Amino acid sequence: SGEQRTQWVRVMERYRPDGLPVRSVELEQARYKAQFEDQLRERPAPDVMFWFGGERLREAVRQGLLAPLDALAERDGWSRRFTRAALDAVRVDGSLYALPLSTYAWGLYYRRSLWRRLQLQPPATWDQWLQQNDALRAARVAPLTVGAEDSWTLGAWFDYLNLRLHGKDFHQGLLAGRHSWQDRRIRAVLEHWQELWLRGDFQSGCERLGWRQVLPYVSRGASGMVLMGGFVALQFPAGVRADLGFVPFPRLRPRAPLVENAPLDVLVQPSHARHPRAAQAFLRHMAQPSVQAALNHGMGLLTPQHGLDPGDDPLQRDAAALLSQASASMQYFDRDSATAFSGPALSLLRDFVRAPEQPVEGVQAQLEALRQRLRRA
Repeated sequence: SGEQRTQWVRVMERYRPDGLPVRSVELEQARYKAQFEDQLRERPAPDVMFWFGGERLREAVRQGLLAPLDALAERDGWSRRFTRAALDAVRVDGSLYALPLSTYAWGLYYRRSLWRRLQLQPPATWDQWLQQNDALRAARVAPLTVGAEDSWTLGAWFDYLNLRLHGKDFHQGLLAGRHSWQDRRIRAVLEHWQELWLRGDFQSGCERLGWRQVLPYVSRGASGMVLMGGFVALQFPAGVRADLGFVPFPRLRPRAPLVENAPLDVLVQPSHARHPRAAQAFLRHMAQPSVQAALNHGMGLLTPQHGLDPGDDPLQRDAAALLSQASASMQYFDRDSATAFSGPALSLLRDFVRAPEQPVEGVQAQLEALRQRLRRA
């Protein structure tokens, strides 16, 4: 967003290295992601690039496109400073290949004033959620919305339903291609999701809107909740932002460990960087707690280092508390699975929510056919 770009530009303006001047290029995210691998293959490549932890990082490492940062990490004590989850997300075959920069929690955002007016409490269980949705519909408020035209938004819904029902090990194995999508457990996930659509709990027409397009419905109280990551807060007007509440995705099984989506944004050094020494100096600067804290406070995100105050913003504090209490975390559907799988799979999930009355077995068969096709490739 514009505000996030402004924060990044401020960081660049404050960096005053000895020697080479710094030039920063900011692109819209979809365009940047489409060009990322091609830029890594350039000779010379850019010196430092923004990217994501998890499988997205591992794909670039396996192709030899990123430089390991172990020497820098050891010299600056990353093992003491950064959280275990952050370092695990940038470690490949025992080496560190990225500087953890920002993280954020996913959860349900809603307007607290609407909940007060309707005398509601945010749901903690599936049954409470269905009861709350009944109350919202009775008040002529669409309980839920999702900008499904941007199919990546659906990844959070599948992640959380599967994590809450079946836990991290199964979910991680599924996204890694080790389990069949025709497993009975996936049927349970899709049937829970289908129930919400068939009850009319999702805003009518949201399956054909983008993620930014549905936010005004939450702002105006026409939709009750949206499942999004912490970056979404800056998309709301300041007055609405002050009224936003944030709660975790409800439990679907009593006492099941709570695993949260907490994607990690990182900085990497391409293998063919033109100025590797300057790149290392910049990464050292960006690893400083004060630099990361200033950047992340301004962007509504969290710093993945031990002992740093999340700031005064209530949404950031609630997100930090959620992650501190979680038993484990995942990156995200399209960051935990192969690129060749995640894009087509999310498109199939979009087709599902556009026609939720269809038998879930058909969707399962299509997802499994995709998995098998990629295994043979």
